[in-house]
Amino acid sequence: MDWVFLFIGSVYFIEVFLRLNSINHIKSLQDILSKVTKVIRSPRISDHWKERALPRYSLLLLKQSLLIFAVFLTSFAIFPLLGFISELLGGQFIDLTTSVMGVAASSGIAISYAAVRSRTSSSVEEYGVGSRILHQISLGTPFVGEALFDLEKSLYASKLKDEATDRHVFVCGLARAGTTVLMRRLYEGGQFCSLTYRDMPFVLSPNLWRKLCGTSIRNIEVQERAHGDGLLVDYDSPEALEEVFWRTYCGSDYISNDYLVPMSASVEVLEDFRTYVALILKDYTDKRYLSKNNNNIVRLESISGAFPNSTILVPFRQPYQQAYSLMNQHQRFTQLHSADGFAKKYMTWLVHHEFGADHRPFRFDEKKPQTGNPNELGYWLKVWINAYTYISDHLPDNAFLVCYETLCDDNDLVWIKLAERINVLPHTGTLTFSASTHEINYSSTNGVFEHANELYMHMRSKAIA
Repeated sequence: MDWVFLFIGSVYFIEVFLRLNSINHIKSLQDILSKVTKVIRSPRISDHWKERALPRYSLLLLKQSLLIFAVFLTSFAIFPLLGFISELLGGQFIDLTTSVMGVAASSGIAISYAAVRSRTSSSVEEYGVGSRILHQISLGTPFVGEALFDLEKSLYASKLKDEATDRHVFVCGLARAGTTVLMRRLYEGGQFCSLTYRDMPFVLSPNLWRKLCGTSIRNIEVQERAHGDGLLVDYDSPEALEEVFWRTYCGSDYISNDYLVPMSASVEVLEDFRTYVALILKDYTDKRYLSKNNNNIVRLESISGAFPNSTILVPFRQPYQQAYSLMNQHQRFTQLHSADGFAKKYMTWLVHHEFGADHRPFRFDEKKPQTGNPNELGYWLKVWINAYTYISDHLPDNAFLVCYETLCDDNDLVWIKLAERINVLPHTGTLTFSASTHEINYSSTNGVFEHANELYMHMRSKAIA
């Protein structure tokens, strides 16, 4: 009977939590805190006005905190009642709920119910309230993901094979270089396994998540992704989700408030990463791991050290065209993020800072911070130069450049050479490479274009085929 009560209490908690608009209340609290921070830090606001404004904000914070406390109190209210009923019946419900097993079980029940509720909701939103709660819990609270990864390891680690010697493939580069289409082309050959949208949001515990709610995840219609570039996605589309692992275990090593810097992972983290890859491949013993994660350019040596027999492919495009595409995506996602705060949070949780309202450029040289206006082409040309200069100087022995224009112009030759390099079968899918060329009027007076073009030609001469 106590286990039935535990189930009822866990479901009640989620229902009350959702129906009382808890996410909106928490968001309001975050907005107030953000405003307070801006007021305190702003050099344009005098100390006199700060002294007048801060007490008002303090009162708002107090009211909102009390409201959230009341919501949680209401959500948990059923547990004492169930404990009282259990005691009358001779049960030990309170002892169960406060035990390690009880906490774990109630958490699993609540997460599973929220997942089922969010996936079967009739809401027209792509991410309903239940789904947003799950994303906030798993992605917005790093210790939850770390705890679930530890649980995943304890459940499945003994059944894993050693992945250190397997010939996995890692695709990375500056965004808009063709990394996604290259990864998709490899993936549709059927020889690789990767994380997909079906693994969201508990990407650090893929096996446990599939068992908990795999049957409840409904399919969605294939649709164009938010980039508006013609690439279609559904729940089974592979995506750059492994970055959650790096953010959870060493985010402070490379993520700053304003930029991302190169990092070197510890031996312990690399061991965990090998285990993570093995967990992803647990049910796919005949496949290799395929990753597309542009942020891996800040940890090329770490990836190479974790999997010395792997192949790292680094695509690049003609600098003008890639810079123009980056600028367009920055403007597109900045608009999207201003209209949808959750979309901004989602990209921040996945450390997608390439463009948009939370854009944080790579900073490869501490003495040379990225400067300029992201709405101007010259800014993105400098981003291109800085990224590929660093990449060219730090390519491990198992990393290879791939020129996107060459892929488009001489697809068969380049693909044959690439397939030989990574040991894959001839391509039999439908995905093709196509160049998107824009007429660009840009005059450089400081040699930026000449520098970029010289680097591009040098990289092209070193690229596969």
